[in-house]
Amino acid sequence: MHLRFVTPDDAELLQAYIRRLSPRSRHKRFLGALSELPKAVLDDFVALGRNDRYSLVAIMTQDGVESVVAEARYALDRASGRVEFGLSVQDRWHGHGIGPALIAHLEQRALTLGGVVLSGDALRTNDVMIALARKAGFAIQPHPDDWTLVRFEKVLTGLVAQSSSSGLQMVGHEPRNTAHAIT
Repeated sequence: MHLRFVTPDDAELLQAYIRRLSPRSRHKRFLGALSELPKAVLDDFVALGRNDRYSLVAIMTQDGVESVVAEARYALDRASGRVEFGLSVQDRWHGHGIGPALIAHLEQRALTLGGVVLSGDALRTNDVMIALARKAGFAIQPHPDDWTLVRFEKVLTGLVAQSSSSGLQMVGHEPRNTAHAIT
């Protein structure tokens, strides 16, 4: 399994991943019901670096066929130094350390981009994401604008230590270096 940046060539691969998520997982990830990403959203997901937004996919290759098993999206607000993110893991891969590996990678990327705070929003009923964020050291608070959501935030300082359980090995820090191994 490896982690890499999404490119425009990955549009159908990413869309197929979203379609394979359970309705419950899609609802939790996108905070509402959808069966696939609308074209404008998909185009934004695969536009590497546009408006300081980036998407990552965790890829597994079986019998020569690549499939996405997780994705993460993050965006930097340069004025505030806030990096906001969202992620999902294919239902059958829950509990295999992919979520913590993605968060550890996102923390490192946020620092590399000059971010000072990493944050995200989740449905208040999304116990899995809340537990994942809490375990990764995020403070959980009610969302300031929507009672159905919580916001998790983490102030970023210094280097992010690689989690020994994540297995995520940093190969490069720039979008051009697209291969990162998850073991």
